[in-house]
Amino acid sequence: MVRKLKIILALIILGGVIYFIINVLKSDGIRIFYCLSDRECITVWKKTNGEVYIIPEKYEDNNEPRVSHIKTTNKQFLTLYFSKELPMKIIIRDEGNLGSNQKGYAIENKVKGEWELLEYSDRYKNILYKSDAIKFKDVKSTTKYLIINIEENYALDKDGKKLK
Repeated sequence: MVRKLKIILALIILGGVIYFIINVLKSDGIRIFYCLSDRECITVWKKTNGEVYIIPEKYEDNNEPRVSHIKTTNKQFLTLYFSKELPMKIIIRDEGNLGSNQKGYAIENKVKGEWELLEYSDRYKNILYKSDAIKFKDVKSTTKYLIINIEENYALDKDGKKLK
């Protein structure tokens, strides 16, 4: 009887390991979720072919995003701003990349009524930053941001807290 239980337990464990391996092999890269609040989340999907998608909210579909997203590479650094003054909009600021000085990402807005991704410009500076802002972190109390280091798999919030 004990021997049968050991065999059953071993088969269950082996089945679990096989299931885990199949899921890992079936998935296309890794996904990391960075959240400032329940509603202000970003998915960084690093695909096995080297492409990287940055997608608003938690995105778990295995297909190419049908929602607004950023397509980039591991070498790109970006800051993403969320402001209560700009609901359902994320402002994208280019922070450079390790490969060159050229912009290394593309914004693709897909569905109306969902998150809209906008390129940072002076137009948004007055909305995001205090009027006497000198430093990068001198944002208004209504503004939050994520500085994303794609290659190293972390992001910083406006308090300098490292999110993993």
